[in-house]
Amino acid sequence: MNIVIPKPVNEVLNIINEKGYEAYIVGGAVRNWVMQLKPTNYNISTNASLDKIKNVLKDYNTFYCGENDSHLGIVNSKFPMEVAKYRGKSNTLEDDLATRDFTMNALAYSDEDGLIDYSTGIRDINNKIIKLNGEDDEIFVNDPLRILRAIRLSGEYAMRIDMSTQIFMKEDKDLLKKVAPERIRDELCKILVVPRADFYIKKYFEIFIEFIPELALLENFNQNDPKQIYDALEHTFVSLKVVEPKLDLRLAMLFHDIAKPFTYVKNSDGIGEYPDHAKRSALMAREIMNRLKFNKKMIQKVTKLIEYHEYKVPDNDVLVKQFLTKFGIENIDDLYKVKKANQYAKHPAYISEMTNIDNEYERLKKFNRKTAFIKKNELKLNGKDLLDLGVKQNDVGRVLEKIYQDIINGKIKNNRDKLIDYVVTSIIPEN
Repeated sequence: MNIVIPKPVNEVLNIINEKGYEAYIVGGAVRNWVMQLKPTNYNISTNASLDKIKNVLKDYNTFYCGENDSHLGIVNSKFPMEVAKYRGKSNTLEDDLATRDFTMNALAYSDEDGLIDYSTGIRDINNKIIKLNGEDDEIFVNDPLRILRAIRLSGEYAMRIDMSTQIFMKEDKDLLKKVAPERIRDELCKILVVPRADFYIKKYFEIFIEFIPELALLENFNQNDPKQIYDALEHTFVSLKVVEPKLDLRLAMLFHDIAKPFTYVKNSDGIGEYPDHAKRSALMAREIMNRLKFNKKMIQKVTKLIEYHEYKVPDNDVLVKQFLTKFGIENIDDLYKVKKANQYAKHPAYISEMTNIDNEYERLKKFNRKTAFIKKNELKLNGKDLLDLGVKQNDVGRVLEKIYQDIINGKIKNNRDKLIDYVVTSIIPEN
């Protein structure tokens, strides 16, 4: 196999070698070369300590990184590199590769020694198989997150997971409870955007409910609604399948009906109804995402999409303005992607509803173009202006909100002189 190491990476290897130490490219970069894919980063293993490597690379911009600062990062925007000391007790490359998670990642390369495979990595890659690097489940016991990593790699590279590896994954799934939520979140996010994410979550569902147990209640949940053709979980999978593979949209579809089992009631005709299920689902999604340490911006975006995923836009223009103010124009496109994915996962006899969704979307877009819709930060008056006009400090926030709502409702234009006159002649006397 003809492998060409990028010049900056090769220079680092040569510098380490010239000081009498071993140095090999290991793991994902070598795997990608075998798969004829371009590596995104380069991990280098050596028999030298990081302190010695830092001294050897004194002319480079380096930094400690990884768990317990076990890696030395080398700053290079085009070819990111990390150097680590051999894993294992014997301080050898063979021992190091034996600790790698899967055979496909237990590979090493150097120009001098070529491609090194002490296991079955190359064969497994060629056969498109993900297989544990060992005869038992020690790899999963040492780091249970590798269970999710196997699923993610399967999705990213369209490879099947070896049957014995699958058995160990399911036997050890409860160990995921011991993994830091941030690490689980990161793998979940990567899984959600792979092709056929719905297939992998469905196939390994018993693993995912170890850290999102709320999903279990959707399984076999009969929605008792003629508009629905699937149970609640299958509906979720179908909507997940058809929505655009953006993380916020995929998260919204995963959680959009999660509260249905808690809101189910029968109407007078015996048909299932779910009052406020969208709002309850948004609250549950917020709780789950907080538990998994998602950032506030992502939580706010996803829960907003969930809360409004079945919202019907009113005919009244003032109410439309209020909706756009509360929801945010910048999120309208994504909301309608969610609404369409949700509708697609319903009974095909009701597919005509898709036209209504399209019409509603076009109306909102036209409405936004033809009106003087503004955001709060575009008001021509600010808090300091109000104080200068005599508004009390404690009343500034409330007055700004009143001005904004009055502009939205068409009572006053967003013109500085008119707003000043409005505050002086109408708002201050009223208060």
